[in-house]
Amino acid sequence: MANLIFGGHKIGSSVLQFSAARGITSEIENTSQSVGISDGEMLINSRLKSRIIPVTYDFVALSRREFERQLAPLLYSTDVQKLIIDDRPDEFWYAKVDGKIDMDRAYFLGTGTINFLVPDGVAHSVAKKTFDNMPYKDVPVNMLVDSGFESGRTPVNYVWGDGKNTNDRIFQVTGKVPSFPTPFGNYMLRIENDSHDSSTIPDQYVQIPLSEPVSIKKGETWTYNYYYATAGSAVGLASDYVLTNEPDPLTELSMAHDSRDASGGQTTWHRFAKTWTADRDVTVMTLRYGFTKTSASPGWVCIDNIKLAQEPTVSPWSPNPTDPEYYTNTITVHNGGTYPVEPVITATMHADNGMVGIVNDRPGILQFGTQEIDGFTTEESEVALDLAAVQGSHMDNQAATNNPYWGGDPSMPNEQIGNAIWTHDDYDGWKVEPNWPSITGDHKYWNGPSIKHNLVQTHNGNFKSNLTWDVMTRFQTAVAQVGALETTLESDGKPIFQMILKDNSALSDQIWWMCYYKGQLVVNEQLDRSIFTNDKFIQLELQKFGNSVVFRVSPWVGNQGRETTITRQFTFADAASVETKQFSAWFMRDKTWGESTMYLIASTVKWQNVSWYTNIKNRFSNGDVLKIDVANAKTYLNGSLDPTMHTLGNQWEQFKLPPGDTKIAITPSSWAQPFACEVEIREAWL
Repeated sequence: MANLIFGGHKIGSSVLQFSAARGITSEIENTSQSVGISDGEMLINSRLKSRIIPVTYDFVALSRREFERQLAPLLYSTDVQKLIIDDRPDEFWYAKVDGKIDMDRAYFLGTGTINFLVPDGVAHSVAKKTFDNMPYKDVPVNMLVDSGFESGRTPVNYVWGDGKNTNDRIFQVTGKVPSFPTPFGNYMLRIENDSHDSSTIPDQYVQIPLSEPVSIKKGETWTYNYYYATAGSAVGLASDYVLTNEPDPLTELSMAHDSRDASGGQTTWHRFAKTWTADRDVTVMTLRYGFTKTSASPGWVCIDNIKLAQEPTVSPWSPNPTDPEYYTNTITVHNGGTYPVEPVITATMHADNGMVGIVNDRPGILQFGTQEIDGFTTEESEVALDLAAVQGSHMDNQAATNNPYWGGDPSMPNEQIGNAIWTHDDYDGWKVEPNWPSITGDHKYWNGPSIKHNLVQTHNGNFKSNLTWDVMTRFQTAVAQVGALETTLESDGKPIFQMILKDNSALSDQIWWMCYYKGQLVVNEQLDRSIFTNDKFIQLELQKFGNSVVFRVSPWVGNQGRETTITRQFTFADAASVETKQFSAWFMRDKTWGESTMYLIASTVKWQNVSWYTNIKNRFSNGDVLKIDVANAKTYLNGSLDPTMHTLGNQWEQFKLPPGDTKIAITPSSWAQPFACEVEIREAWL
């Protein structure tokens, strides 16, 4: 026996008990049709019909009239209500009383049946389940931005210790470097002193101002931790401090002049961690890392995965919620029921965005907003170089490079040698490619021809304007083939912007995408060969607007256009004022192995003569919350129904999520930051 909860009202007591007969499933209706003179019939359709749940009841009542008056308003409704039979408190039915209610009575005892109509025929979970793209949401919040250096950018406004000569010191965010530790992600911070200064007393340290200072209140407990690896003359005393708004460093959260653990060699990471309960209010402003040299020889320290969090014990590293890596671009939703369900999807913006795209693996697509652009220039562009228009006029083997030596060893120089030629075919049209037969003799390291063209300055004689740079190329490689194609915008022999496609392994089929700003490697990523295949063009793009620099790489399918785009955006303190005067391209091979096939189809540099860059108000702004109600095909922006969000062709019916796992991909505008996304479901059972 059980009680009922119907329309939010509990019905049942010691003198009124219910018993339900739910059945196994709703009635199944099959539609079939004969086909010609064939035996039997063909199934056309099969569906679940509504179901009736008969609920019998027993009661004890002195007054039948009073009993009926009390029970009737609890059971009457004009629409379906939630029905819970509390022998199964975890499920409910959307139900409505159907037909008459029978009652048999003898003296004070009575019995009867209530028939509940369930139009959808299925039971629903009382509890909701949520799934999201925030794997770190339950981890204490790391208050440091870009603390894993996954932006690939070296922190700006850093300062070496007073009085130190920076010519022989390195402070750089870098990827994997031979004989160095492997970063936890793609990048790590490298602090190096390459001098042979005989003095071992002065600290070799760098101070890094935080872009977002961290406030710590009296009585709060905080933990600070980071990973380090060290080598050479840097294996001695550390000079790592947390600096606050007070004159003295916060030594309670600092390694200070403790000796670092150097066991395991220079490729081994060690972790420093300290916990501190504040006895006063302070604001963390700066991080300092360094060492006291143990000898006159060079030394370095690598730092990675820094975390400052309000927590009593050290926890695994996590990015800050404003970092792109805080969010994944897919969500796996598990429907543990036996019936498809329609989710509610909530997207929360953390920056401007033009589009929210939701795609599942059925496949089904929902799109709200459009790609848009994030801004525009106010004047016409001017062409600085159209490679196709100046074919045959290039300078040979004078390209500037960031990679003059094999492995950085001056005793193993790479060579610009041979010549490049223009050829034509019916598919690619005109293209410039290396003339490998023009190279004779024995060449041990990277070698091949380069071309170079001067850029045309703006009408007012400017080489510093905002610019866009587009390179269309083919780079076809395979196992046992190696090669590299360097494309560079330079200034009088110095590389400024450089985009590289490279395969340096004869043992695997791979392509690396590398980008430099001046001598700083800012992008070093392996491209997915299932996407960047040999039958496709590869487009390289650069945009410079003020101090903002954007690098892009895209695969193209013939004349159909780009399939996808990988975008990396940076801010460099001097980019707005830097001059770019020449374009160059260097085709490179290692003669020991087979050559990768590479050639340029087009390269265009355009000055974008703008006085300012105007930011467009996009469809979504920071803090906007978009709620997508799939069951009702409705969208809400910041709590208000917004029918303007709908995009023609949205596949609502494809977002009934079946039992089991469904993978959902999340897509913002190509230029936008990732957004937080949560998928909420209520499981259902036949």
